[in-house]
Amino acid sequence: MERQTLAFLSQRFKMDIKKMNAIRRKIVACILLCGMTFSLYGQIEMGHNKDEVFKDYIKTVQLYPSNDPLSFPAIPLDSDRQLVFRFDDLEADVKRYFYTIVHCDADWKPSSLEKSEYIDGFDMEEIFDYEFSRGTIVPYTHYSLRIPNRNFRPIVSGNYLLQIFDPELEEPLVLTRRFVVYEPLLSIAGEIVRPINLAQSRTHQEINFIVSQKNYLLSNPRDELRACILQNGWWEGAQCQISPRYVSGDNISFDYRGRLVFPGGRGFRPMDLRTTRFRAERIHSIEHYHDGVEIVMRTDDNRSRRSYSTIHDFNGRFVIDNRDYSDPHITSDYVFPFLTLRSSLPLYDHEVFVVGGFSDMDIRDRYRMNFDDDEGLYYLEIKMKQGYYDYAYATSPVGTDAFDLDEFEGNLFETVNDYYILLYYRPFGSRHDRVIGLGMVTNSKR
Repeated sequence: MERQTLAFLSQRFKMDIKKMNAIRRKIVACILLCGMTFSLYGQIEMGHNKDEVFKDYIKTVQLYPSNDPLSFPAIPLDSDRQLVFRFDDLEADVKRYFYTIVHCDADWKPSSLEKSEYIDGFDMEEIFDYEFSRGTIVPYTHYSLRIPNRNFRPIVSGNYLLQIFDPELEEPLVLTRRFVVYEPLLSIAGEIVRPINLAQSRTHQEINFIVSQKNYLLSNPRDELRACILQNGWWEGAQCQISPRYVSGDNISFDYRGRLVFPGGRGFRPMDLRTTRFRAERIHSIEHYHDGVEIVMRTDDNRSRRSYSTIHDFNGRFVIDNRDYSDPHITSDYVFPFLTLRSSLPLYDHEVFVVGGFSDMDIRDRYRMNFDDDEGLYYLEIKMKQGYYDYAYATSPVGTDAFDLDEFEGNLFETVNDYYILLYYRPFGSRHDRVIGLGMVTNSKR
């Protein structure tokens, strides 16, 4: 009996120690992180409100609805759906990464809500799920997270900025990712039509849509409702702050005839890096070295003047996959695809970039191409995790952040695109923007 009592007390003591350690971790986290709160908010105000990575050793960042890695990162409020967040740390050690979310208004500035008003749980949490890569030439540590979880849950709809930081660094912010939590209160029906402007009729796409408020009547939609349209779910190039054109009964019209127009673009180019054992389509050669695998892609040509042809793509996104091993998120290696783009002369006042989901559909320094005068080629070698990628060639005026795909890809009305429409609602007296509808308009026949 005495032994049983001692065993019970010992077990109880161990449980208490675990609880104390958990509480201690929370206290340490608060001490380390609370002092950074104003700094992080200041960084948002200064422009860190986009999808960005601030450390070179962080790669392959993904945020998507569970079981759907090609979809726009949005989930309904108070549902069972979760967002899956992943990234790799190529320093391949173990770091104590923490995360928090910032509620933002429709313009991606922090809302006036306090954390306790939009988070059920602690203000910040540590990322505990990590795994080391297995059998790869390039080692890394893979971190993952699901939102919401039992310790951390958004409780109001709207725009959210996910922040990942390392409190041991002088500049702790490691990366940011945008996502949306919405209330499915309003339904959206729309269409893609040719623009009425003849100069754009062959190259652009116009979006018209109607919102039904049959199930959720708004008192003053003309002043309190705004829409935002994202081509293929990318914030770059989105058209936002769109007010209704008119209201008729239960229907709210956003048919602006010539205003909501987007370049059609062209289907993305594919890059299949799922195996290093044989050449997939569009791969010229595979070279194995002691420190990595170089995959030389076939030289790309300018497609801007080509007629339309059907291309089955991922609308710029990518999937991590591996044909040779299971569990691709920790067995996929980092390889070095070498891209070349034919161009007889370099562009005089523009730079050329490779863009896609891997670059957050934005121009990044690491994806800027160089020009080889002797070969008449733009070229770039990239470090990428094995998977299947979409990519395109963008041009940007020197010294600016603006870019487009017209020079080497072209724009066509027939191109298949998905347009995500977000509905922001701020009734009179409210302190934040709610998202009360999300819909998609597509010209896909799939």
